Amino acid sequence: MKGKFQYGLLISLTVLFGFLAWQNPSVSERSKQEIDKANTIKVGSVVSGAAEIGRKAPDFTLSTIDGKNVSLSQFQGKTVILNFWTTWCTYCKDEIPELINFYHLHKEDDVVVLAVNLSSEEESLEPVAMFAHDLGIPFRIPLDKEGKVATAYKVVMIPTTFVIAPDGTIQHKILGPANLKQLEKLLFK
Repeated sequence: MKGKFQYGLLISLTVLFGFLAWQNPSVSERSKQEIDKANTIKVGSVVSGAAEIGRKAPDFTLSTIDGKNVSLSQFQGKTVILNFWTTWCTYCKDEIPELINFYHLHKEDDVVVLAVNLSSEEESLEPVAMFAHDLGIPFRIPLDKEGKVATAYKVVMIPTTFVIAPDGTIQHKILGPANLKQLEKLLFK
């Protein structure tokens, strides 16, 4: 009798934990749900009411993947596409080719693409260098090794992209993957 009770209890706990796991999506599924929710906003995935929009973009200086320093302020007078990403983010992997296409089409238009790698979230810098090499990323890749720039920009999901006007103010914030058509629409209305 005791064995049947323990067996019944074990089955009940298994069903309960299975139900709880089914009801509680994984971190990656929650991130996907947050991106999908952000993408259902009427203006697309551009968050027009974010607190950062309309404010001066926080300046930063970071070392790039090739060992040079880059500062946001050195691009004053140009439009900056500031993207935050990691190598392990599926949406980031899908987005990078779109950013590369945008870069090639508009590199003569006083538009700069900075793809800030959240190196504080990477296992090491080696996958970042391999990723950049394999995809042939032509734009600068600053490394946010301590996560300070992501914190200053209040990045809570990746990828996140900011469009910064030539005067240094943040014009748009895109949650989730940005694409060529969307960036062109925002910049060249």
